[in-house]
Amino acid sequence: MTIYKKLIAAFILGLLSILPTITALAKSGDYLYSYQTGSENWGSITLKNHQAYFGSDNGKVYAFDVDRVKTRWVFTTGDKVRSKPLVDHHRVFFSSDDGYLYALNRWNGKLLWKTSLNDGDHNRILPANHAPWEFDYTKSSPVADSNFVYVGSADSNFYAISKRTGKIQWRFNTGGMIRATASIYQGKVFFASWDGHVYALDKLSGELAWQFKTQGAIPSSPVVLDDILIIGSRDTYLYGLDPHRGQVVWKKALPGGSWVESSAIADIEDDYFYIGSSDAKLLFKMEVETGEIVWQVATPGWSWGQPVVDQSHVYIGSTGHDEPGWYVTKSGFMALERASGERVWQYQPKLIPGFVHGGVYASPAIGAGKVLVPDLDGFIHVYQQ
Repeated sequence: MTIYKKLIAAFILGLLSILPTITALAKSGDYLYSYQTGSENWGSITLKNHQAYFGSDNGKVYAFDVDRVKTRWVFTTGDKVRSKPLVDHHRVFFSSDDGYLYALNRWNGKLLWKTSLNDGDHNRILPANHAPWEFDYTKSSPVADSNFVYVGSADSNFYAISKRTGKIQWRFNTGGMIRATASIYQGKVFFASWDGHVYALDKLSGELAWQFKTQGAIPSSPVVLDDILIIGSRDTYLYGLDPHRGQVVWKKALPGGSWVESSAIADIEDDYFYIGSSDAKLLFKMEVETGEIVWQVATPGWSWGQPVVDQSHVYIGSTGHDEPGWYVTKSGFMALERASGERVWQYQPKLIPGFVHGGVYASPAIGAGKVLVPDLDGFIHVYQQ
């Protein structure tokens, strides 16, 4: 090793040795460091025991130690990875635009199995300033119970797959691609399709329990809170449904009359939840039982993603564009007070080429005293929690 390389290595080791001290002295919202993937990051991050798992548009999935600032392993697929990795004991599950669901060894990133979801030849219609107004930018992420992984596909099927072997247990066909992530509740699995329906299936057999029709495509993911299933639709409504029978408990037209792309996230107080909108450029805190708005706060741009909540704050990103003649839509990321919606800190994402000019769509990960933000600029930005 040359003297120059030795000096660089010593500098890096020294920096890593004082990083915990720097973090301990930081206040909420202070910038800590960034990790470069080099491509747009549309997938949400999973953080488990100080190790972050995330995919990127370069087709890779990363396991990254957030304390040591060190890459543990990288796994390469054949296309974009926009699903949120599911960490389940010693396995990591995720889907890729190459058409496969993958199971990797969590510790070393080695392939355990992969199963075809039959959508590797699907061509996304990404956000643009012209018809068709599909805006197909997201991905169904896997969820699991003790035996099976459940995930939707652009081939219009919803799959139950053995966690151990990757064998398909059953599939259920809908009338449109499935971009929403499912929820499991009391023996049923709930998901939504671009055919405008919300579906409830028996999770063991795949038999239909009920379905509910909205008047628009549904990228929003169903979330069951306090025995009410909450889901948004591109018909501009937010719905609270009975998860047992599929009946409407409440139906809410959110201010601004825009698509509801975002998915709900529970507050630490069970009576409330948070959700974003789209063109309305708003983040809402709402009552679970009635759908009534507690507060609403303007976001810089499209608040498409699912918010994240900790003991003190709620976090939301936004994406934007620079199209002349359209309404102003900017990229951004904010941390707000849970109780009041007051802004605590924010940062301004960098611009990138394209109709969507940057920002944060995916949900950040929170833990180990850090906020990890997947940015479309090709970096995971890390801030003090």
